[in-house]
Amino acid sequence: MRIPLRYLARRFLNLIAVIWFAATINFLLPRITAHDPVLEYLLEMSTRGGERGDRIESMLTFYRDWAGLNQPLWRQYLMYLRNMLRLDFGRSFRYFWPVTTVVMRSLPYTIVLLSVATILAFIVGTGLGAWAGWKRDARLFRALVPIFMVLSSIPPFIIALLVLYFLAFRLNLFPARGSYNVMMNVDWGNIDFLLNVVYHAVLPVLTMVLVTGGVWALWMRGMIVTVVGEDFMIFAEAKGLKPLRRFYQYAVRNVMLPQMTQLAISLGTLVSGYALVETMFSYPGVGHLLSEAILANDYAMIQAIVFFLILAIALATFILDMTYPLLDPRIRYEKV
Repeated sequence: MRIPLRYLARRFLNLIAVIWFAATINFLLPRITAHDPVLEYLLEMSTRGGERGDRIESMLTFYRDWAGLNQPLWRQYLMYLRNMLRLDFGRSFRYFWPVTTVVMRSLPYTIVLLSVATILAFIVGTGLGAWAGWKRDARLFRALVPIFMVLSSIPPFIIALLVLYFLAFRLNLFPARGSYNVMMNVDWGNIDFLLNVVYHAVLPVLTMVLVTGGVWALWMRGMIVTVVGEDFMIFAEAKGLKPLRRFYQYAVRNVMLPQMTQLAISLGTLVSGYALVETMFSYPGVGHLLSEAILANDYAMIQAIVFFLILAIALATFILDMTYPLLDPRIRYEKV
């Protein structure tokens, strides 16, 4: 099915508007607070013995001029939008490197971890939830419902602690932190290095699958239960269709659209959960980098990471919006 150019242009303009609005909020929030990032950074350096107290005032003026904080707010905003289009967020106070360079080093780890964990959790949770709703009289699937409820209600850091304790410390099956063995040379073309990266990612991925898989399962089970009693399901059974065909082609297919919509809505919550898990496992992704930036009051780094997260969520939602008619033929890109 071809996507009409008019529909695509309208959705793309909505995407740009969402990114612009979120980026504006990202610009305003640090500036409406009473915190001064430059002053806090210099005071922290002074308490550590890095700078003398009599030099703080002169350095404060220098850093504010360097960061453009002495400019009027409207000029700062225009500079921010211009730099945002160029993916230039200044330099980090913590790493003394361009913020974009530091973020780009951590971004591949987060993209791979988030993609794999989200896809696995969605497939496993949706599959088990659909089957539990279809076979709701079976003892096995009745026992799964309380498990789903428990997993969906436990905070991610609690599950991360349990996974670390049992699988990393007690059984010593997987490493407890990091993304690869520090004794190995970083070579993405080496199969041994890639396998080691996968080995270190098992526990973070398992944690997020356990955290979010139960949520997908409960949602899917609830939708399947409501669909089973619909007229079209009774008609399909009266036609003599096999149970497996009724399950896949009639029940699951009709409830996948709300499930995909829920996935798009919950992307923001998922990203925040992944950030916490990365911190628990000291995984060098964007989430771990964000937690360090918050502790260090590295405002440029925080703004850059939040913007990249906004961009990723907006693009993912845009892609899901484009795929709706592929999931449900009743949906049309244009009015008939």
